[in-house]
Amino acid sequence: MKFVVAFSSPKRSAKTVDTAARHAKALGAEVVLLRVVPDPEKVGVVAQLISTDRPLDKAKSQVDEVVGRLKNQGVNASGIVKVGEVAKTIVETAKELNAEMLFIGTTDVVKHPSNFFFKRDPIVHYLVDHCGSSLVLIRTPDMVSIADDEEDLGGDADVPPPEVAQ
Repeated sequence: MKFVVAFSSPKRSAKTVDTAARHAKALGAEVVLLRVVPDPEKVGVVAQLISTDRPLDKAKSQVDEVVGRLKNQGVNASGIVKVGEVAKTIVETAKELNAEMLFIGTTDVVKHPSNFFFKRDPIVHYLVDHCGSSLVLIRTPDMVSIADDEEDLGGDADVPPPEVAQ
């Protein structure tokens, strides 16, 4: 049995990774962390011009760090970093790996939603429409999602995320 976790960063994906790890331990499944770095050629001309290897290197080190932590906890874990269209690459990789479940973090529920949660989370919308694996959506408060965007882009955000009431 194999679970794929759509991974963005250690902070942002912590709740999703921990949930997948608990399920994997209970069921004897393997956890594969998948980090997709957006392809600069698909994002636009400006992204191509300022493109460096730093986001890819940062993504690899973050995935390795979390895989190491999971292994220390007794979880059968591995990691993959790819460059491409994020949602499409997640679907393709889950299919290639024959994943039984795909764990993905999503935005928190809004107080007065106008149309479910897809409007605020286009990747989840795409996955619901196109993924052949069972999806496990893990709610992540917006405060955490915003807290490390600079780090996700390869910056050095050393600012701790704000406390989030649960």
